Amino acid sequence: MSELKQTEIARIARVSQATVSRVLNEDPQVNEDLRQRVLAAVEAYGYVPNARAQSLRAQHSHTLGLVLHRAPSSLANDPFFSALIASILEHGGKHGYHLCVDAARAVHSRRAIYEELLRTRRVDGLILVESETNDERMARLNEQGFPFVLIGRYELGDGVYSVDNDNVGAARMATEYLLSRGHQRIAYIGGPAGLVLTRDRLFGYRSALEAAGLKYDPALVMFGDFSEQSGYRSARDLLTLTKRPTAILALDDVMAIGALQAAKEHKLAVPKDVAIIGFNNSPLCSYVEPALTSVAVDIPALARAATEMLIDLIEGRPVSTKHAIIPAQIVKRESA
Repeated sequence: MSELKQTEIARIARVSQATVSRVLNEDPQVNEDLRQRVLAAVEAYGYVPNARAQSLRAQHSHTLGLVLHRAPSSLANDPFFSALIASILEHGGKHGYHLCVDAARAVHSRRAIYEELLRTRRVDGLILVESETNDERMARLNEQGFPFVLIGRYELGDGVYSVDNDNVGAARMATEYLLSRGHQRIAYIGGPAGLVLTRDRLFGYRSALEAAGLKYDPALVMFGDFSEQSGYRSARDLLTLTKRPTAILALDDVMAIGALQAAKEHKLAVPKDVAIIGFNNSPLCSYVEPALTSVAVDIPALARAATEMLIDLIEGRPVSTKHAIIPAQIVKRESA
């Protein structure tokens, strides 16, 4: 039904195409009865106006959108997204743009949010995070000509503007550091298995082990949901193995802090008995005991590059590169 044209909506609502256009562009001068007839037809047939064509007729809202695939309650304790949102606000504000943030964990809720943003043009463009294989958002937004930039990597082709770390290289670097400290049983605690981010870092971890002549052991690999509880449960299970790991690489600092707690409950000294490394180099790293070694992915640089790339797309300026890579580095502290 999304292939309907305005002329067909006009016929269904028994109004002119000009009236449909005025309703979709929220013209306050439209008769209320006509407005309701048009909106009823739009709702009944799931009509979504082409975003690129509509943007030529309507003024920009000067608002960027960010839809997070997390339960809203989990965001309060998520330093990555706190830093990301703050940086997007800062860099968007320098160009006169506001930020609209929405969060939904369930797939059907996320789909409804994106469809509503496409239909209403409440935002001029979207910053996407946490891509998946065959990510339906990408196809839908490209189909509608809606500007967006992905923070991450998309596996299917080059048709997506993106800003990312070298996640394979970053995980390989962290694993090599643990290997250089004499560790050979190194565990990996990842995020959801379906995320490209999780798989890229897992590949980097595996490639470092294999380059060192070590066999990949699936028993040392766990997946979670980026929460402290998830990191704790995964580390608890790893540390109860008959042949437990001597080091843990966690995909996120919050998960790594959960792993620290599990090690303490098992009466293991960190890093003497088990070394732990996180990702994101959040402010939390310096305040836990022992201080957490972490891979710094430079969140402000990610946000700045993605925000400026998206604004260039919205305003029709040429974009210098379609896929920007932000380098990462290890910040060494006591835990490893």
